[in-house]
Amino acid sequence: MQEEKKRRSKRKEGKIEGKIEGKIEDILELLEELGEPSEALRKYIMEQTDLELLSKCHKIAARTESIEEFEESIGLVQL
Repeated sequence: MQEEKKRRSKRKEGKIEGKIEGKIEDILELLEELGEPSEALRKYIMEQTDLELLSKCHKIAARTESIEEFEESIGLVQL
Protein backbone atom coordinates (compact mmCIF):
# COMPACT_ATOMS: atom_id res chain seq x y z
CA MET A 1 0.00 0.00 0.00
CA GLN A 2 2.80 2.43 0.87
CA GLU A 3 4.60 1.64 -2.39
CA GLU A 4 1.48 2.51 -4.38
CA LYS A 5 1.20 5.86 -2.58
CA LYS A 6 4.87 6.58 -3.31
CA ARG A 7 4.37 5.74 -6.98
CA ARG A 8 1.33 8.00 -7.24
CA SER A 9 3.18 10.79 -5.48
CA LYS A 10 6.17 10.49 -7.82
CA ARG A 11 3.86 10.40 -10.84
CA LYS A 12 2.09 13.54 -9.63
CA GLU A 13 5.44 15.28 -9.03
CA GLY A 14 6.55 14.29 -12.53
CA LYS A 15 3.39 15.75 -14.07
CA ILE A 16 3.87 19.02 -12.19
CA GLU A 17 7.53 19.21 -13.22
CA GLY A 18 6.50 18.58 -16.82
CA LYS A 19 3.94 21.39 -16.67
CA ILE A 20 6.53 23.75 -15.20
CA GLU A 21 9.06 22.90 -17.91
CA GLY A 22 6.39 23.35 -20.59
CA LYS A 23 5.38 26.78 -19.26
CA ILE A 24 9.01 27.89 -19.15
CA GLU A 25 9.52 26.79 -22.76
CA ASP A 26 6.31 28.53 -23.85
CA ILE A 27 7.27 31.81 -22.13
CA LEU A 28 10.74 31.81 -23.66
CA GLU A 29 9.34 30.99 -27.09
CA LEU A 30 6.90 33.92 -26.91
CA LEU A 31 9.65 36.28 -25.74
CA GLU A 32 11.99 35.12 -28.51
CA GLU A 33 9.38 36.25 -31.03
CA LEU A 34 9.90 39.76 -29.62
CA GLY A 35 13.69 39.67 -29.61
CA GLU A 36 16.51 38.08 -27.69
CA PRO A 37 15.84 37.78 -23.95
CA SER A 38 18.88 38.56 -21.82
CA GLU A 39 20.67 35.72 -20.09
CA ALA A 40 19.55 37.19 -16.76
CA LEU A 41 15.90 37.11 -17.85
CA ARG A 42 16.25 33.57 -19.17
CA LYS A 43 17.84 32.50 -15.90
CA TYR A 44 15.08 34.18 -13.88
CA ILE A 45 12.36 32.40 -15.85
CA MET A 46 14.12 29.03 -15.84
CA GLU A 47 14.58 29.15 -12.06
CA GLN A 48 10.85 29.55 -11.37
CA THR A 49 9.07 26.55 -9.87
CA ASP A 50 5.70 28.13 -9.00
CA LEU A 51 3.21 27.01 -11.64
CA GLU A 52 0.81 29.84 -10.79
CA LEU A 53 3.54 32.46 -11.27
CA LEU A 54 4.61 30.85 -14.54
CA SER A 55 1.00 30.87 -15.77
CA LYS A 56 0.79 34.61 -15.05
CA CYS A 57 4.10 35.19 -16.84
CA HIS A 58 2.85 33.17 -19.81
CA LYS A 59 -0.28 35.30 -20.11
CA ILE A 60 1.79 38.49 -19.89
CA ALA A 61 4.27 37.21 -22.48
CA ALA A 62 1.38 36.47 -24.85
CA ARG A 63 0.04 40.03 -24.58
CA THR A 64 3.22 42.07 -24.35
CA GLU A 65 4.75 43.94 -27.26
CA SER A 66 8.37 43.99 -26.09
CA ILE A 67 10.73 42.22 -23.75
CA GLU A 68 11.09 45.44 -21.77
CA GLU A 69 7.31 45.65 -21.35
CA PHE A 70 7.30 42.03 -20.16
CA GLU A 71 10.01 42.76 -17.58
CA GLU A 72 8.09 45.78 -16.30
CA SER A 73 4.82 43.84 -16.18
CA ILE A 74 6.26 41.06 -14.03
CA GLY A 75 7.99 43.52 -11.74
CA LEU A 76 11.54 43.15 -12.94
CA VAL A 77 13.77 46.15 -13.30
CA GLN A 78 16.11 46.31 -16.27
CA LEU A 79 18.34 43.26 -15.83
